[in-house]
Amino acid sequence: MRFPPFEAPSHNPEEMEFADVCWPMRDKDYNLKLGDEKGWFIHRSICDGKPHDVTEVLLTSGDNETQKLLSSREGWALSPHPLHSFARKWIPYGVVILILAIFLHVLEPVLLKWGLMSDAWAGSINLGLLDYPILFVMASPFIVIPLFFRLVANVEDVRRQHRFKKNPPGSPIIKIYSADAMGPIKFSFRIPECLKDREVSGYVRVGLLPPHRDALMSALVDGEKERPPVGLSTPLPKGWMPVADDGSGIGETTPMVVGKGPARLFQEPMRIQESSTPKLIISGEKVELDTPEGPWPSSEYGPFVNVNWELILEFNGRNNRPLYWIERLSVKSSSDSTTIDTLVAHTGRLESV
Repeated sequence: MRFPPFEAPSHNPEEMEFADVCWPMRDKDYNLKLGDEKGWFIHRSICDGKPHDVTEVLLTSGDNETQKLLSSREGWALSPHPLHSFARKWIPYGVVILILAIFLHVLEPVLLKWGLMSDAWAGSINLGLLDYPILFVMASPFIVIPLFFRLVANVEDVRRQHRFKKNPPGSPIIKIYSADAMGPIKFSFRIPECLKDREVSGYVRVGLLPPHRDALMSALVDGEKERPPVGLSTPLPKGWMPVADDGSGIGETTPMVVGKGPARLFQEPMRIQESSTPKLIISGEKVELDTPEGPWPSSEYGPFVNVNWELILEFNGRNNRPLYWIERLSVKSSSDSTTIDTLVAHTGRLESV
């Protein structure tokens, strides 16, 4: 397998290491071929004996690790402040402008001599005890403004999380009638009275959650003190690493999160995921939703392979940002093997998805 790190679009899959392991067969294991070996992939084959040149691992991670992985992917979820996305789109332009200012400052004497630059653009400005090139001062707002927007968005998101936790709406009552990988997903639901004025859309999402860090490290390196492969951080002191984090996005997740596990109100997107087309649904009626294009395998959780199915209810109001309810689905499949030709990786940044 080769699982994408937190910022997958900035990595070339073929330049990253892949894990090649084997473990004793479990009753629920079946043949799996998701993705191509030139990109992101998970391939599993059932065999009679241990293959040659393959690392054998003992699956020490139990149900407790799986529950930690799933604890932040259920219940209510908030949408990030729009300024997060705006600031992220602005940052590349600010970097380009700053690089251009540096380039022009280096060539400033030549440009002045040839008459290609006005004296008003050359020289420095005295601010305090230091002199700063005029071009740098002019470029600085394009760097500072995105950081200011990010600060405002984070403050507002933290305040919104506290307000929501003080007075959360009741949980929707959901009854699942049928959940098969080939679809449709059949269910009925009733929403809280305080959300009756909101329009509700529903869709099904399936994806791959990250493998457990201890299992992945045992497959990729020889010892605990070995240097982690590209995309993974070095070990952090106990308690510093977020619950169920694989160590590929330390310090990068935005917006700022309040709480852990079920109390976490921003759900980090699955880096490999597919969703069905959203459909307007009505409380109290029996609903059928198509499954994402695949075919995807059934629900499965373990140290390496975590196939996660979710039912998403999206509540939209006129003057409110979308509010989501995430219901984890236990989806079955009649097939004993699954093949998907290509896996498309997304960033783990919520504001970019």
